[in-house]
Amino acid sequence: MPPERTLWLLRHAKAVADPPPDGADFDRVLAPRGRRDARALGALIGRDGSGLGLGLGHDLGHLPQVALVSPAVRTVETADLVLEFMDPAPQREEDPELYGAEPDEILARLRTLDEGLVSAMVIGHNPTAQALALGLLDPDDAAGRDLVVRRRFPTCALGIYRLDIAHWTDLGGRCAHLLGLFIPPFEGGG
Repeated sequence: MPPERTLWLLRHAKAVADPPPDGADFDRVLAPRGRRDARALGALIGRDGSGLGLGLGHDLGHLPQVALVSPAVRTVETADLVLEFMDPAPQREEDPELYGAEPDEILARLRTLDEGLVSAMVIGHNPTAQALALGLLDPDDAAGRDLVVRRRFPTCALGIYRLDIAHWTDLGGRCAHLLGLFIPPFEGGG
């Protein structure tokens, strides 16, 4: 039986509205609320994911082994605050292609992952995060779809998906079931 694949999809935490002087959108930093939310999410996940209440590491999913991070300042800061709690922390890869990427481009990047990895995280931006949050869901996952539609995918939202694929190269839309959706103030999952 092939290893189960798990995808963690994280939208960056709340950023300030304006870039620094002589900066661009890429340079926007986290707002105080964003720093607070990202730190709280990291603490909730904890060292081993047990704070999420999903049985991670067992039959429901796995902590991410790699984190693909947009190099925009707000996503890097989100990654710093969320991933610092995990032990072992996932391997981080800042990928310039993730800034401004469309959902199909994110899926294409994930298809290049090493087959030895069973779990990956993407830390990115909207509207792509929202589109992926819905587009990944299998049509049979009505509860997951309803949850994402009702709660949306705001800043610092984390969706954890079980991927119904044998290989990363098989990844496409409509192949996942939502294991949990965590939204500030992180009262619990879906």
